[in-house]
Amino acid sequence: MNSICNQTIDTAIQQLFNNLSPDEPGCAYIASFDAGVTYKGAVGLASIEKKLPITTKTVFNLASVSKQFTAFTILLLEQEGKLSLDDSILKYIPSLGEYAESVTLRHLIHHTGGLVDYMELAEKAGVSDKEKLTAEQSLEHLASHPIADFPVGTKFEYSNTGYFLLSLVVEIASGKSLREFSKERIFGPLNMIDTTIVDSYPTNIPIARGYTKNEQGEFEIYESPWEHTGDGAVHTNVEDLVKWGQNFATGIVGGKELVKRMGEVGPKTSSTGELIIDNEDYAFGLSIGKDFNSSYLEHSGLWAGYPSHFIYFIEERLTIAVLSNVEDFDSEEYAIKMAEIILGKHAKK
Repeated sequence: MNSICNQTIDTAIQQLFNNLSPDEPGCAYIASFDAGVTYKGAVGLASIEKKLPITTKTVFNLASVSKQFTAFTILLLEQEGKLSLDDSILKYIPSLGEYAESVTLRHLIHHTGGLVDYMELAEKAGVSDKEKLTAEQSLEHLASHPIADFPVGTKFEYSNTGYFLLSLVVEIASGKSLREFSKERIFGPLNMIDTTIVDSYPTNIPIARGYTKNEQGEFEIYESPWEHTGDGAVHTNVEDLVKWGQNFATGIVGGKELVKRMGEVGPKTSSTGELIIDNEDYAFGLSIGKDFNSSYLEHSGLWAGYPSHFIYFIEERLTIAVLSNVEDFDSEEYAIKMAEIILGKHAKK
């Protein structure tokens, strides 16, 4: 890509974000080829109260974009022989009860486990997302609800419970919390110096404040002190996500074979040979996209006031990330539009 082309693309990307106000919550964005050509920027405030501007170094809550890191840690532990994807979840969390005996780690990874959503159980217990909720409390909720939503392996239903439980599996199999294990085995080796998992509140880590608009149209803080990991809770910036994206090509952490497995989708049929209901091309904490006549890995996230989207184009070796701190921001739409500008192709969506 020559410098003229770069400037044209850079200008077009900047224009995408022209509608955002510098005096309101906003976003940071990046699009970076592994070879080094990078487009990045930020608009808006990380803190309205402190008039603190967002930069590409600003740390956001990734919400469900975190799931790929959880899946990666499971594969690392399998590589070391410390677990098997075909292990029953009861091997690690027997308190769930006998009804979950046939639910394996593989089912949880590909969202076919059938376990009830722990968020639904919290709501039934009268716990809002603005109140503290610990992992131990949610385990108690799950143990007291020994009824599957559907027979294991028969249906695809996106599940935060599955990835929350996988984080506990990592802790039991490795002897370290997901936060500690991820720092030691992923974030540290990839020099993702601004990346961490927040597993308790309050935290002294500098994070963009999350916001929503109230009925009067004013911005108010919208953050959650829930202490679950695995399904969310990775906190990082767009610059560090590029380092993670590059690992899909280099395999510096995990090796190229393990990295390749991250893009392998779950089974299409149940154990009895029937097609899995509502099945999607979901791999290891990542969806498989094909909208640009290219194969790419992606995931979106939204928790409280933090929408996020991550894309890695495999053949083009291109990482795109958009992170925001206002609830109604469409990070995915902006990420897709950035891809259209850079690749010169329109998405089919």
